[in-house]
Amino acid sequence: MNFFKSCQSRNAADGQSSRAEKRELQTQRIMRAATACFVRSGFQGASIHDICREAEMSPGALYRYFPSKEAIIDAIVAEARKNDVEILTKMASCEDVVEGIVEAFYNHLRLTEETGLRPLFVEIRAEAMRNTAVRNTCRKNEDNVRASFRLYLEEAWRDGRIRPIVSLDAVVTVLMAVGEGLIMADLPGRELSAADIQKALRAKISAVVRPVEASHGTSSLCLDGTN
Repeated sequence: MNFFKSCQSRNAADGQSSRAEKRELQTQRIMRAATACFVRSGFQGASIHDICREAEMSPGALYRYFPSKEAIIDAIVAEARKNDVEILTKMASCEDVVEGIVEAFYNHLRLTEETGLRPLFVEIRAEAMRNTAVRNTCRKNEDNVRASFRLYLEEAWRDGRIRPIVSLDAVVTVLMAVGEGLIMADLPGRELSAADIQKALRAKISAVVRPVEASHGTSSLCLDGTN
């Protein structure tokens, strides 16, 4: 009796695993199709039927996974967030704040170019200006990235490794704008070398966070930007 129960349990587990794998494959299939459509026609121009044709599935099948185009964008951003977490985790382990941020920015730029997702990033940002659901998706992701930068900078400030010229919140806001601008500007497409991009970033970030020698002690700048 126990043997048969054990077999039934294994079969049930295998069935659940198979269904989960199938769902993941279908989800990825839809996301790839939607990405191609959004890049080609824009978010507004691409319809659910366009995405279905690209994915080679019926609308009914697609709606079992995503109720709307906005939901697909949410899934695409969540997938991209996995790469962001890896990049930010690596940044957090870097003792040199300037180099940590430069590397994070450049790795994000490189990954966006290598995966061909820059046009999609631009399209999502444009749609976020007029679509509340997409804007909320972007803000949720931005809040996570902002929190990682804030923690990284605050630890460096408390250790006396940086002496920023403005409050940490202002520094983070500027850094977020710089990171977004790097993607929007298509720097690799302007034939700028990796060395030149990193050199320029290093100079700008150094000017804002003002790295100091460990022997200088803790900065006198308060977290709110006052001395």
